[in-house]
Amino acid sequence: MVEGGRVVGATLLDGEGGLRVVRAGAVLLASGGAGQVYSDTTNPAVATGDGIAMAYRAGAAVSDMEFYQFHPTAFSEPGAPRFLLSEALRGEGAYLVNAKGERFMERYHLLLELAPRDVVARAITREGMDGTVSLDMRHVKKDLQTRFPGISKFLAKYRLELGRDLIPVRPAAHYLMGGVRTDVQGRTSLPGLYAAGEAACTGVHGANRLASNSLLEGLVFGALAAETMVAETPRDEVGLSATPPVAASARVTSEAATERWIKELRDLMWKYAGLLRDADGLQQAKRGLAALGAAMPKGLTRRAVEARNLHVVAELIVASALGREESRGAHFRNDFPLRDEVAKHSVMQQGRLEFVA
Repeated sequence: MVEGGRVVGATLLDGEGGLRVVRAGAVLLASGGAGQVYSDTTNPAVATGDGIAMAYRAGAAVSDMEFYQFHPTAFSEPGAPRFLLSEALRGEGAYLVNAKGERFMERYHLLLELAPRDVVARAITREGMDGTVSLDMRHVKKDLQTRFPGISKFLAKYRLELGRDLIPVRPAAHYLMGGVRTDVQGRTSLPGLYAAGEAACTGVHGANRLASNSLLEGLVFGALAAETMVAETPRDEVGLSATPPVAASARVTSEAATERWIKELRDLMWKYAGLLRDADGLQQAKRGLAALGAAMPKGLTRRAVEARNLHVVAELIVASALGREESRGAHFRNDFPLRDEVAKHSVMQQGRLEFVA
């Protein structure tokens, strides 16, 4: 809710399908990432980019949306969740092998399986075009079940065992480096609106997140944002006031139709705006998103709202990826494989994209 250029509250969907307007002196977005915009993700089902979409619709600037980190080794079995198979497996000596049983990382990086995440993820994607890519630990003479109890327990559900079987893997959307653009104190471009965690873009990740930086982004920037909110909120605005619930519209897209719509969006993004991008594919994604926008799920069910938020996030990713005609970090363009000399951030606000140093 924006009044006089300032965020003054939020409209919430309650458990009964009604709307509640909650006024507040300040609003913090801590809604996490948006991995569900892709068909393959390690993220939980709630990671639908809601906070980012809300902020953008309200007029806030978002930044670096083209930079999505794909974890290279998620479990890849039909019907199974994309369970994250830790880099520690490769640290313990696991090989990556293609459908022919050949190690292939020597063709991509001097560090082989220990190359940076984005390099390994793109290599697996390319090798996977000709069949399954697997983690191979059959040569590792250690007690892997004791060393990796959580992973071993998960694999046992599929009758697989580290050190005995080839484990099928593929990349999956893992972490969004971009988000709502903030300063060091968690302020967005809209007065009264703050963001922290994966929903925010603080700039600490650059184009290629390091794992521990997400802890920094949540813990440190979360505390800074909270302190700043308290300090900057006028005392007469502290406290909440909520209206009674308002009944939602009777026009509601069926649950099955909404799920089909979401699946189509996720498949589209994976195919054309995933690890390997080019102008033709991104334009195809843009056209596909426009068509999906014309058939947007209606109503105020949770999934219909999430569908609309996913659509906003998808459009932001595609527009930013189209605009960045270079390859940098997690953003790789087949048609622009080199990196520009000057590093710039993408900024999207009210339909306008610009790049700033």
